[in-house]
Amino acid sequence: MSPYHVLAYIAITYYLLLYSLHLQLLLMGYRAARRWRFAGYIEEAHRLSRSALVPPVSIAVDIDATGDDPVRWVDHVLAHRFPRLEVLVLCRDLEDPRADLLVRTYYLRRVDRVYRRALDAPSPERVYQSDDRRLTLAAAGGARTGELLNLALNLARYPLFGVADRCSYLAEDALLRMVRPFMEAEACAPAVMGVEIPLEMEGDHRLPPRRITRFSLMESLRWQLGYLAGSPCVGGPAVASGAFVLYRKEDLVSAGGFLPDSRASEAEMDMTLRLHRLMRESGRRYRFVFLPQLMARRRFPLTWGEHVREVAEMRRGMKRSFASHADMFLRRGYGWLGMAHLPAFWLFVNLAPALGLAAFSLSLLFFALGLVGWPVFASFLAAFALYPALVGVLAVAAARRELDILGGQGVLLYGYAFLTQVWFRQFSALAGYGSRGGGR
Repeated sequence: MSPYHVLAYIAITYYLLLYSLHLQLLLMGYRAARRWRFAGYIEEAHRLSRSALVPPVSIAVDIDATGDDPVRWVDHVLAHRFPRLEVLVLCRDLEDPRADLLVRTYYLRRVDRVYRRALDAPSPERVYQSDDRRLTLAAAGGARTGELLNLALNLARYPLFGVADRCSYLAEDALLRMVRPFMEAEACAPAVMGVEIPLEMEGDHRLPPRRITRFSLMESLRWQLGYLAGSPCVGGPAVASGAFVLYRKEDLVSAGGFLPDSRASEAEMDMTLRLHRLMRESGRRYRFVFLPQLMARRRFPLTWGEHVREVAEMRRGMKRSFASHADMFLRRGYGWLGMAHLPAFWLFVNLAPALGLAAFSLSLLFFALGLVGWPVFASFLAAFALYPALVGVLAVAAARRELDILGGQGVLLYGYAFLTQVWFRQFSALAGYGSRGGGR
């Protein structure tokens, strides 16, 4: 056997192992989806909406994450069927027209808010509050999103703390379903997330109008229903961020708060590892919860550039989180997380795009030069493209069956799921590898 065949077989083995792991996580996620479905979270929402035992929730949002119409966003959250709820809108400048619009629309009054400074965070320059105290607007000039989140933690009155990002709109009764894991005594839930889909899908099952958004949705479903839903079964996730994440305020304060100089997604990824560390070192039995149910609709990328920036921001957040918690790598005290999740993700974030490009380029070159034959090259293409495409198609099938979304699309739906894994995932990973990203 020639050296060229050896290299080709190594590449084939690498991709078979990689996507077999993806497939295994997807199967775990599907099993979890069935378990959560039979747990009756959706059916119990009506009873919980009238229960005095439901813990109240504080929801924090950067005004930049509410989109072009902050009033519509706040109206949507406050209209939710939930016993006790407050919304904390954070901004960097109260001269911002959006902040002024909130003040005028809700008749907010300026108050001298007295609060316990549990975390080091900027002091608010001004605080406005509604008469019923359900809406608070606070400004801290020049603060980064992480600092604003820590300010919101200081201001929050309730024991559960939600972080909203990317112009997310909660699904009906989403809050009632998300608080239930915190009410169960079987294991501590450091964070609760759920499935998110594009805003354009609101109201029916149609696919988003833009092709990039469709491809981005297909890749997102594979990530959500594969890794995020399946990894809690084996001690994960290593990192997680979402359009809406619900935490316990006490845990966030004990973990030291959010990373100050960070964007929302970076702060959430870093907080995932902070909470893992907190739970492990305090000896608590815990499990991160990803509910395989529709929880939020958010703004998905509309252009290739937006998608690349989102991928680059996610990769940057992972790298920064791993660097901050490098002492957790290969430590038996952190279980599967330290011994498997973190090393595997570090390799994926730092090496996978370059390895994929090198493997594909060399295999194509060897075939073009006649150094390997059709059977070897076809086997490589199957492992490189067809196998992950199968995983993507199965993720969409799971979404249709267990989430009751994406119905009525037929061949078109599975075609997009297939093509996403054949070319879109590889190209976006390479493009995001060299992009600096943007935003606060």
